[in-house]
Amino acid sequence: MKKKLLSVLLCGAMTASLLVGCGGSSSEEESGAGSDGKTTLTFWCHDNAPWVEAYKEMAAKFEEEYPDYTVEVQDYPFNVYNDKIQTALTSETAGPDIIAVWGGTAPSFIESDALSEVPEDLSAEMKEDYLEPTLGIYTKEGKYYGVPMEFNLEYGGMIVNKKMFDEAGVSYPETWDELRATSKELAVQNGSVVDPAGFMMIDTDALICNYLAMILQQGGQYLQEDNSINFATPEGVTAMEEILSMVKDGECDLENLTNGEYCYNDVYQDKGYMASVGSWAIGDGTGVYELTYGEDYEYVPVPQYGEQMAFASETGWGLMVPANSANVDAAWDFVKFFSEPENLVQHNIACSQLPPRKSLLENEEYREAMPNIGFVLDIMPYGQWMGPYNTSAMRDIFNDMFIDLCDEENPDVEAALAEASQQITDECQLSYSQE
Repeated sequence: MKKKLLSVLLCGAMTASLLVGCGGSSSEEESGAGSDGKTTLTFWCHDNAPWVEAYKEMAAKFEEEYPDYTVEVQDYPFNVYNDKIQTALTSETAGPDIIAVWGGTAPSFIESDALSEVPEDLSAEMKEDYLEPTLGIYTKEGKYYGVPMEFNLEYGGMIVNKKMFDEAGVSYPETWDELRATSKELAVQNGSVVDPAGFMMIDTDALICNYLAMILQQGGQYLQEDNSINFATPEGVTAMEEILSMVKDGECDLENLTNGEYCYNDVYQDKGYMASVGSWAIGDGTGVYELTYGEDYEYVPVPQYGEQMAFASETGWGLMVPANSANVDAAWDFVKFFSEPENLVQHNIACSQLPPRKSLLENEEYREAMPNIGFVLDIMPYGQWMGPYNTSAMRDIFNDMFIDLCDEENPDVEAALAEASQQITDECQLSYSQE
């Protein structure tokens, strides 16, 4: 799945071209123009296989409509990707022209003041047609520095191993009580390892997203009026105790959380029955694991925990243009092309993503291509933005707290939640205002 060698070669080629530019190249070379007179745009992304393929298809479509441009897509492992972006943004020489950025890590790039502001015409479209949670992180002092590619929703759906459910003669759970009962029935615990696991939601993304939904569905709130965090409420304690019981009852273990892996991979590898994850993971079943949807696996609703549907959504993947790009205007031409509804919807379909534009929620092409996630579209109006926080740093603190709670025999849940709340409030709030 990872094209590490290709990435190294492409990076080396890019670096070599930059060195030539520093030595006094022609104006054509400095502007990104090649010997054929075309402007070459470098597009960086991480190495999720279905997504890289979709980016390349979009690049080819752009080149067909705009023959004066060439787009080179370069993908990198996610564990080194953000460091590469940060280095490129602070470089005195031109780096990539377009970068695909995860919303959770976007604040550090926006804080650097090294990004090009979204052009006025596209900014106006974003204000008019993009769903509010998709814009939160990318907004700084009333201006945008990133364009959403998706509505990120890590709550509401789960990958299920249909083959294993059929062999067990068990139906998918439809209520929270059924979920817990089924999870306990199917899971097999051997010491600290659970294989196969029942219901899994303990990884770096799903854990906090499910936890926040469980608070909100009880009618609680973790985000205070002054934007501080408070998990140590009755609803927050109840939700945390519920999740801790999943581990202590032997339904799942901490392996994915401690190893930085996603639970849904276990489902695809017959090591688990159910895993909470965003719809984006559907494509990995066919594209990475070569499974058949409807035979080997399916994507179905996670039963609602509380009486009212509610969840929190962090800002997801988007496109940014570095200010030190040699081709800023051309780069924005590509981003605008990518963001056109007829193009964006095709990308969302290819990547099993939720569309960020309001106008695409009832799009017939999308609905026909994605019939299995209609239930997710239905709950989207009940979501709130997770809040003005670096959510990657927020998750790290939250996950460490959870691991510590699991390691204690009789943990003080309320005290741990209060301490984590204060640490997140002190360390993870954005340094810039959205207003």
